[in-house]
Amino acid sequence: MSMIEKLFALSIDANTLGLPRVQANDSTWASIVGGFFIFTGAWALLYIVIGAVRYAGSAGDQGLITKAKDTILYAVIGLVVSMLAFTGVQFVLGRF
Repeated sequence: MSMIEKLFALSIDANTLGLPRVQANDSTWASIVGGFFIFTGAWALLYIVIGAVRYAGSAGDQGLITKAKDTILYAVIGLVVSMLAFTGVQFVLGRF
């Protein structure tokens, strides 16, 4: 039986495909989710720095200042949403 046939078979399990078994417990899921939120927080902080550099280099041009302020504002909003989502996920994982 080819690999394609195995993938579309009705009874698929990890042993027939030769896949390793991974025991995912609560700490594994918490680590994965925590890593994701650390990545999104770092991404938002990067955009705050980019906005600050754009603001500093705008040389008084109102259009560039507005774009820089918008970049900073949206990055802060993204950071707040990410922190709230992290808190909500940790609450849910803690309950179950």
